[in-house]
Order: sequence, then structure tokens, then C-alpha cells
Amino acid sequence: MNLSFRLDEIAACTGGRIESGRPEVRVQSLATDSRTIRDGDWFIALRGERQDGHAFAADVLARGAAGVILSRKVPGLPVNANCLLVPDTLQALQHIGLACRRRSSARVIGITGSNGKTSTKDMAACVLAAAGKRVLATRGNLNSQIGLPLMLMELDAPHTHAVLEMGASERGNLTRLASLARPGVAVITNIGRAHMEFFGSLEAVLEAKWELAASLPEDGTLILNADDPLLFGRIGTWKGSALTFGVESRADVRAEDIRPGPEVQFRLLARGFSQDVRLPVPGLFNVYNALAASAVALTEGVPLDVIAGALSGYVPSQYRMQVRRLPDGSLFVLDAYNANPSSMRSSLESFVQAFPEQRKMVVLGSMLELGASAEADHKALGELLASLPIERVFFLGPEGSWVRSGFSGGKGKPSLEIYNDKDKLSRDLEKSLSTGSATLFKASRGIKLEEVFNPLISKSTGDQ
Repeated sequence: MNLSFRLDEIAACTGGRIESGRPEVRVQSLATDSRTIRDGDWFIALRGERQDGHAFAADVLARGAAGVILSRKVPGLPVNANCLLVPDTLQALQHIGLACRRRSSARVIGITGSNGKTSTKDMAACVLAAAGKRVLATRGNLNSQIGLPLMLMELDAPHTHAVLEMGASERGNLTRLASLARPGVAVITNIGRAHMEFFGSLEAVLEAKWELAASLPEDGTLILNADDPLLFGRIGTWKGSALTFGVESRADVRAEDIRPGPEVQFRLLARGFSQDVRLPVPGLFNVYNALAASAVALTEGVPLDVIAGALSGYVPSQYRMQVRRLPDGSLFVLDAYNANPSSMRSSLESFVQAFPEQRKMVVLGSMLELGASAEADHKALGELLASLPIERVFFLGPEGSWVRSGFSGGKGKPSLEIYNDKDKLSRDLEKSLSTGSATLFKASRGIKLEEVFNPLISKSTGDQ
């Protein structure tokens, strides 16, 4: 791990002072969650909405932490404990991450957008690794003001590339993240209705995401979705190197002859060459993710045949359009990591296209962080559901009343059932499963829809 500094070096880069402990003691691993402390970790006490890490400083030291980084004195600490006091612990975390980045010569690819960041990141890392690159890629949801610095601390000397997600919930977030990660390549997947509670409009989302482009160095490369009207409308203002992707002919990297199914297939075209690609996941939106990843690989000199071969071996991250076949012949499509209006529509339409012959059901949950547009967006979801060839809709969450108001049932239309109890939903769904049925699961992360499908998967496979 790149994080190996003397305590006095950490003090210098964070503007802190050593309250107790030896200046030469080394800081080699850092944790922000007191529950995950291991022997030898340093604990940095962050203030959250619900908890203040300072309250756990004495406890982590008693459990083997090597030291603590605090923004104020905490009574009751051992007099011989290693303790660094800094002006602001979040800023200190970011300064340490930046110090680690400065040590590394890895080329950083920063990825942002309303949808598809994680899948694009995973595909890009997969292709670069297949080409012999040593790649660090964002783990889990470490794409925030806290998570990104922790990822930068994992940069090691052998890494040639770092493929890093960058999330934003307000203006200025991406400017700050880019100042830490210093990307040479920036990818903007799309502009959609995510975090509308904070942004308010699509134009505001565009401005927030464009911060990543604006942070590129003069020799940096911008990669963006040519089929997204807001992004394509902005590309004329970009004066640096750019590469576009999409299914329209104007895109530099594009897909033709798209054949939907449980494994979507298409022909990849770029720079006058073409290759057939088989993605082991369904969905047109995954074609877009693969195109963005292909564009990244092309900037790094990866041949098209290597790109196509690597994409065929892509394994999706948990709950991102994973297909699970159950012993009874039914199958689950798990796309329940998160949801917003754009990704919900893409997921539903792709699900319908991928499984045309199966009896189809969907288990959906509320879309969160939509602010003033929440009611209208859930009503629009109801209208969409009524138009699709789906047999049954199970909806979890109080926003179900809005979905119902936009839903127009009747002959040939799906049935819509609203739930507030996950156990009851799970029991009712289990009764509806049959050989040949396909069920899509999609909701915002806060709904924790896995608490509905995991018991059913465990029960059917005997993994209880």
C-alpha cells in the first residue's frame, strides 16, 4: 500500500500537530469506520450526520488501533497514545490521499455520470487488465469525498492505471475529487435525473458533471456519450482531445447490429476497424457502458480484438443486471444497487427486450433523492409500467401511491400491488414464481431490495 508515512510527514501535509507519540512512528493503514479497526490501523475521526468519530477514539485504541487523528482533544485517551490533532479531519483525509497520489505515476481514468459509472469502471478495468496493465479500480462505493482518498491510499508502485469512479451530489464535488486524483482521462457516461433533490434540473446536473472535464490537464482526453443531447451540445466548447461513444454514426466508438437478449451482442466499430462483441449481461445501457470502456482502452493503446475478447469475460458487480437462474427454472435479474428515473426506464426496457418469451414480473422500490420531482417521476413510472408487456408489478415503498396514480390497469395490462412490508412481498412473490418466469428487481439503494430476493435465492438453492 502506498500509505506509508512518518507521523511528522502526515502532520506536515495536513497542517496538524503531534499531540502525543513519536514523530518517526509510521502510519501505514487508515480507517474511517471504528467497526472495521484492525491491529495497527490508524483511526481518523470524521463527523457524520448521525455519528461523530471522536466518540470512538478511546475504544479503537483499546482494540488495537496504532493511533488516532482528531480535530479536537478527547478526554480519557491513554497518555502514551499516538495522537495527531488536525484542523479538519475530512480535509486531512483528503490531504493524505493527495500525498499518496503524488507518489504514484499511474495514469488515472476518472468516471462520472448519472448512470453506469460502476459498470463502465468494471469493464474498463477488465479490458485494461486483459491488455497487461496493472490496474487499481474503485471498490464498492468508494467514489465520494471520503471514499476516493481511501482508494488513492491503495495506489502501489506497480500500478500503471487507476480507474476511479467519481460521484457528485452537489456543485464543487467533482472539482475537489479531480484535484485529488489528477485524472488524465475523464469519462462522462450520461446526464440523467439522479440526485435531483440536490441539483434541481438536468442543466445543473450537466454543470456538476462537466467539472470533471474542466479539471483535465491540457494533454488530457475527454470521453463522452455522443447520444446524450446535453453532453453532445457541450462538446463544441471543449478545446482538448476528445473521443465520443454511442450508437449514432457521429460517435467515434460505436455499436451496430445490436442483438438484445440475456447476453447482448453487437458489432464494435472504431478507427476504421470492427469486432463482434458478446457481453454476458443484458441491456442496451450495458452496450453504452461497454462502448465507454472501449473508448478508454483505445486511448491507452489497447487493440480492438483484445477489447472485444475482454468484454466477453466481463463479470458484473453485485446487483448490477446480474442474472441468477434458480433451480425451479425461474430466473432473477438483479439490478437493485440503485435507481433514478433514467436508470429505471433503461432497466425495464432492457429487461423486456432481453426476455421476450418469458413470463415477466418486476419488483420495484422507491426512487429516492428526487426532491420536488419525486411525485411526477413516480407517476411517470406508473405510466411506463402500464405500457410494458409485464404480467405483475410488485412495488415496495410509500411512493407506490404515486405510481398507482400514473398507472392505468385493465385488460392486457399488468397487475400492480403496493407493499410496505418486505416479508409479505417476498412471500407473495414466491407464490408467483414458476418455470420460465423472469423477475427484475430495481430500486434505490436505501430500499435494500436484497432483503426481498436474497431469502428467496437462499431458499431455492439451499444456501440457508
